[in-house]
Amino acid sequence: MPDSGSGKTGPALWGRPPSLASSAAAVAGYVVEFAFGGLGLIPDQADAKIPEEGITWNCTTWLNIAFLPLAASLLVRFLRAGGPATLRIMGGSPYRAEHEHGGDRMYNGHHH
Repeated sequence: MPDSGSGKTGPALWGRPPSLASSAAAVAGYVVEFAFGGLGLIPDQADAKIPEEGITWNCTTWLNIAFLPLAASLLVRFLRAGGPATLRIMGGSPYRAEHEHGGDRMYNGHHH
């Protein structure tokens, strides 16, 4: 989690100016945009074709339908095996744990 040096993390930092990581992400986005533009890898909007056929039944549709029973069976197995209770036992936010343990800022056995 980003740390301003003040010991505040997460929601406490939301009102602060952008961090180095978000600034680096923005710069990287511009670098990629200019590189792709310079190499001619961005298609012209005039060449864009908008499909007029609407929703179609294609291979992806049939695969989605075929895998619905698998997803349903995995959900049923999760519920029957006590998954929600396990999640409640494991649950909790790292922020809540930090405050419950005196804010010692120790994660995974390492001090930050």
